[in-house]
Amino acid sequence: SVLKQLVAYSKNIASPIFPMQHSSSLLRLSAISWVCMSRSLAFPPAYYLNIKPALATITTASKHTELVYHATSRNDEIADIIPNFISESRLLCDKAKKFVQYKNAAGRGDASLDPVFDMCCPTTVDLYGLRGDNVRSGLTSFFDGHPELHHEMTEEPTLIGPLTVQYPFIKTWRKAEDGEIQQWSSIDASKPRNKMERLDFNKDGLLTRVSIVEVTEITALSSD
Repeated sequence: SVLKQLVAYSKNIASPIFPMQHSSSLLRLSAISWVCMSRSLAFPPAYYLNIKPALATITTASKHTELVYHATSRNDEIADIIPNFISESRLLCDKAKKFVQYKNAAGRGDASLDPVFDMCCPTTVDLYGLRGDNVRSGLTSFFDGHPELHHEMTEEPTLIGPLTVQYPFIKTWRKAEDGEIQQWSSIDASKPRNKMERLDFNKDGLLTRVSIVEVTEITALSSD
């Protein structure tokens, strides 16, 4: 995919570069792209872009670097895309944080799970494998069996697709039998385990799938 190609190119250059006809535009867009990368939002989804091949030679103080990359046909379109992409990405990441906050409030007994269910698309959501009429009863039963269930993100949510975010986490709870504290980490080198919680949204911002997925370096950055 285009996203995979951009990820590969990013390993060989200091910052993402987009095609520019004027040096001032190059500097402005390079700065914007660097900010995006620092927030794990470096690459806008491919459907935003009117893709065509391009070739550019970038001049630095010490050398000329020739890069082959994909980008839009018009520089001003990219300048508009990036701020919109960052805004939409932050919105989805904020929703992921809200989702965890709602679960934790229910785990503490401060609230019901209704705010969690309100975030879900009522007709199509797949919530940890629960569907249809089993969503509400199944998640409620799970929380009942895991007193004081608490989830903590160990990293900021990362956008991996137009409407998909994921994050590693640790969850703790008390055993119903004796109250002993239990802990489960989604990333644990001793197991080994490398999992993340992944949230898929629809265009209306409602959850269509919540799942725990095994990840690799490639799937964490892109999905076909």
